Amino acid sequence: MNQKSATPKDAATVILLDQSLTEVLWAQRNPNLAFLGGYHAFPGGKLETTDAETKVINCEDTRLAKFIACAARETFEEVGVLLARNGEKLTKGQRASLHDDLISGRSTFDEILAHWNLWIDAADFIYTGIWTTPAFSPVRFKTRFFLAVCPPKQIPFAAISELQNVEFTKPLEALRRWKNSEVLIAPPVLLSLKELSTTADIRLGAEKLLKKSQKNDGQIRYIELNPRIICFPLKTETLPPATHTNCFIIGGEEFIVVDAAAREKNEQDALHELIDSLVEKNFVCREIIVSHLHKDHFGGETALQKHLFDKFGLRVSLAAHRLTAESLRDKVKIERLIEGDERFRLKDKTGEMFDLKVLHAPGHARGHLCFYDEETGFLLASDNVVGSNSVVIALPEGNMQNYLDSLEKMRNLPNLKFLCGSHGSAIFNAKGKIDKYIEHRLERERKILSALENGAKSIKEIIEKVYTDILPELYNLAEKSIEAHLEKLKSDGKI
Repeated sequence: MNQKSATPKDAATVILLDQSLTEVLWAQRNPNLAFLGGYHAFPGGKLETTDAETKVINCEDTRLAKFIACAARETFEEVGVLLARNGEKLTKGQRASLHDDLISGRSTFDEILAHWNLWIDAADFIYTGIWTTPAFSPVRFKTRFFLAVCPPKQIPFAAISELQNVEFTKPLEALRRWKNSEVLIAPPVLLSLKELSTTADIRLGAEKLLKKSQKNDGQIRYIELNPRIICFPLKTETLPPATHTNCFIIGGEEFIVVDAAAREKNEQDALHELIDSLVEKNFVCREIIVSHLHKDHFGGETALQKHLFDKFGLRVSLAAHRLTAESLRDKVKIERLIEGDERFRLKDKTGEMFDLKVLHAPGHARGHLCFYDEETGFLLASDNVVGSNSVVIALPEGNMQNYLDSLEKMRNLPNLKFLCGSHGSAIFNAKGKIDKYIEHRLERERKILSALENGAKSIKEIIEKVYTDILPELYNLAEKSIEAHLEKLKSDGKI
């Protein structure tokens, strides 16, 4: 059953410029954070009830005023920059003391401003629009973005543990690092950097960002993971808590499409619109691939194939691993078989050739495929590793030993940096994430073996002893994983 998307929480972010108006402040989010850990972002955070109590002058819109107050408070909390008038009278030590008062909860932001005769002026904040976290994310925010200038003599720093590597950088330099796959950047930040890199006039840049936000109603339909990979989340009938399956468009002048899985026409139309825009640039779709047999990974590939032929006269083949093709032979007409590991030679947006490895990585499914760009260190892990929660290994298609072997195979890929699975956001520390998956499975195995040694006679009894950290409605999925673990334990001669 498809799950409802999480309700976005209100938030505010500041695009903080240096005094020369040529550099923008960004920081890396702590890699251990559950939401966008390791990503580079602007300072900001969720709206607090106390933000409505903070007085903001020159702002008749009370709703906007509380978001300005939120943006100012979050900037002070996260990077120690006080965006308040009359703040120049404070010493560095006094600002540090006020920051400690705020973080410790001894004083609210409004109380600090009032006590020190400071005030927030809306004229210091240029509104650049709203952006909402895509529906596939288990944590979502509806974030108001503002441009502001860092006051003289205030030097931003990582004032809380959530951030590291706080620095001013030129937008073009930030984009260079993204293009080289050195950093991950959330879509609204990427949009802002792109606009600021091409606009000398800051106010004009803010106006363009606002118009872009309004045109898209604050919604981001797809994510550019890097210049070679687009992630397009599609609503599918997937397993909870996921609501979407990530479709990947990989390449540039020559590209492939992986898991065009949407069955709903409006979802298909949205994907087709993006792919049309690529074809209209004379980019060539080389192939449409189904990563594996599960129902949330196929269902829209034939519609895409037909659309490209009907609109452009293009004949694009459907491909999958041989085992997947055999399983889907009555549902999808697979025209090319992928037997094992192979390579695609594709062209990026500049026309440069690059290799994309297609990996046969069974375990979750016998014909399961993953995709790896070694040059950028970016792995598309399909359902072997996902953005949140764990992966179901269900007999007879799943095999726990094969799955662990595939995890090791992915972990040992040369130059591995980032990964993105079929559900959820991209992961900053790919090897660390895979290590956690391996340890999680081995720990489950140890607990199952211990439960059996301590008298558990049924799968239900094993669940009660081992799966104490999941909701009862997920017990049916836990049963499937236990069956796969038991099969492996029997094969290993441990039971």
